[in-house]
Amino acid sequence: MKRRAFIETAALAGCIAPRAWAVTPAPARPFRIYMILFRGETAVEKGFRNYFDVNRIPVELIVRDVALDVAKVPGLVAEARALKADLIYTWGTPITLAVAGKQGDVDPAKHVTDIPIVFTMVASPVGSGLVKSLASSGRNLTGACHVVPAVQQLSAVRAYRRFDRLAIIYNPAEPNSVQNVKELRAVAAQEHFQLIERPVPLDAKGQPVASALPGMVEQLPSAGVQLLYIGPDSFLAANRKVLTEAALAHRLPTFSATEVALRDGKALFGLVSGYENVGRLTAHKAAQILAQGRLPASIPVETLARFSYLVNMSVAAELDLYPPLKVINYAELLK
Repeated sequence: MKRRAFIETAALAGCIAPRAWAVTPAPARPFRIYMILFRGETAVEKGFRNYFDVNRIPVELIVRDVALDVAKVPGLVAEARALKADLIYTWGTPITLAVAGKQGDVDPAKHVTDIPIVFTMVASPVGSGLVKSLASSGRNLTGACHVVPAVQQLSAVRAYRRFDRLAIIYNPAEPNSVQNVKELRAVAAQEHFQLIERPVPLDAKGQPVASALPGMVEQLPSAGVQLLYIGPDSFLAANRKVLTEAALAHRLPTFSATEVALRDGKALFGLVSGYENVGRLTAHKAAQILAQGRLPASIPVETLARFSYLVNMSVAAELDLYPPLKVINYAELLK
């Protein structure tokens, strides 16, 4: 696999570099961005802030965190309106769906239709029903997705090692996670490997049970699983240490589709979008709306042009599963 297919270089260089933004008319106050986060601030928000600083665009960021509880969203939407937010930033699929609603199923009494919305970290905007087309949402939102297409992910896996049985643990209450399983299922049928699907059990309130994760992982080796796949799943991201440490304890290598399980977890390797650059891409779209006066529907939903192949070398040493030389040549090796 060629180096340029994996390495995320100066992505968004044209977007990130300082520029003279034409603001017409000049704002009487900084642009007010109301940010609704799912599990606290991440490197995505660091990149988001950095973009406005570098480009000298005055913004006031009002940050709210639902702490994994999407039921808090209606109250936050009411606050965003009361504060006369110029734009709402949403992190992840569950929050974005709660704020914007699905395409063709929007209730103005419940969903935001009067304030521009820019989402980030949405794995499958089309698959989750947020938009019909990445070219245009056709409505009051746009944003950035962060997940590498499933075919490329599996190609990245095979660059490291061959496998016949891959397992995925996922939250069945997250639409993006369910969509990711569907995409992997299709690739498995095309490429003739077995996908072992393990949904996390839900409690009486319909929430995934984190305490079930170690036991779920423990059962995988006896099922002949050779690799655990961790997809774009907000619940699993929040419980990344429990999940990846359980896999490591059972000597089960893990591939992650997102950066956080590698940089702040024990996943072995992954093909990912850098969180900070996703944040900058998201900010670029917000700036087009705020500083240029563009309508969200005129701004396409995009992902980064290049991705990073990360290998957790301490995990590789513990598993005695070092990357082949061809991977070392283009991967970022984490200590």
